Amino acid sequence: MATVRDNKVETITQAIKQVIKNEQLSDYLQDYPWLTGYLGNPQSSVWFVGENPSRRGIESVSKRHIEHTENLQWNSHSGDELFRESLTEAGFKSGQPGENEGWDCYITNVIKEPEWVKERNEKKKDPKYWQVQALRWLPILQMQILSGNPKVLVAIGNQARKILVFMMNKGLVAPAVDMIPHYSYIMKRPDRKTKLGPGHPSRVRHFKNEILRIKDLYRG
Repeated sequence: MATVRDNKVETITQAIKQVIKNEQLSDYLQDYPWLTGYLGNPQSSVWFVGENPSRRGIESVSKRHIEHTENLQWNSHSGDELFRESLTEAGFKSGQPGENEGWDCYITNVIKEPEWVKERNEKKKDPKYWQVQALRWLPILQMQILSGNPKVLVAIGNQARKILVFMMNKGLVAPAVDMIPHYSYIMKRPDRKTKLGPGHPSRVRHFKNEILRIKDLYRG
């Protein structure tokens, strides 16, 4: 028997498909039906919101896993591992970090369409591109918020924060917005200010402390 949550997931998925059809976008859900930007418990008070899915990431996990489930999201590289580990240590998730169980948070993206990182970085130079993307997907994020119970949207990285703020200025009804560093930046790129390399223990520790800060401020 389908649960209320299953019905809401299906409603949001169908709405995403309609956007894809109307905007004549690539129908990635046909190849990756598990990719709905929907992971965790939407009734949780804390939502972590990323920028958009990585095309390379979803293709990578699809090749490694026979069973395609929503748990393949945020589960493909060292940055994802740090994110899940930090959530588990802070109590936003029980069980093993890589498993789809015990969620006391929700994770999604502001933009639902996956892109190659290199191409996305080129498009970032044109702010109008991201404004179009934000307006395209604003109704879907609004549906998710209305079907859940967030007290805060925690942007994963500054770009996600900028898009969220733009959406709110364009009518998105949302709770408070906070921000944490992007886990991929911590694990894959050197820090511009401190010159510390990817995965440096102090950078990892700072990221985990940011997750704890969010827990202390907003959960419960």
